[in-house]
Amino acid sequence: AMYARAVEIEPGFGGAWVNWGTCLAESGNMDDAEIMFLKAIECCPDVAPKAMMNLALVHQTRANQLAMGGDLPAARDAIGQASKYLDDAKPLLDERLASMSGGGGGPGEKDAIRDLQSYAAKFRPLRLNVHKLAGQVFAGMRDFDSCITEFRRATESYPEEPGAWEMLARVLE
Repeated sequence: AMYARAVEIEPGFGGAWVNWGTCLAESGNMDDAEIMFLKAIECCPDVAPKAMMNLALVHQTRANQLAMGGDLPAARDAIGQASKYLDDAKPLLDERLASMSGGGGGPGEKDAIRDLQSYAAKFRPLRLNVHKLAGQVFAGMRDFDSCITEFRRATESYPEEPGAWEMLARVLE
């Protein structure tokens, strides 16, 4: 209710939209969380990378649930959407970090930098998990060419990541 009031007063308050979406996602309400994250992107470009990463988590969660329920085509679509949000978020996240890294600024700016750095630190493990789930979904669908392509993408993006190479090795055996 407090986030609703915050965005009622200031509809362009992107952080409130992201926080509201996060609360909804943590309570399992992925559909409404998705709406809040999309609203954050629409009204506040400054929070777009964070909202996109949260959208990727929403779609990854959906993909996992769909895969566990046996709906592999829908899981493939959901994990594909998660991949797209992450791929779109990365350059925006890097750009925001670069523009803020000039130092200076008061405590509010330092908090914003720390917050962005926290998201940046979470990007790599999230991207690898999305590659892994996508590959597993493709394998479950017996689409081994797409599975191999997905895992090759992981090794190209993260050549120093042993887990990426293990994923590829398993499917090539």
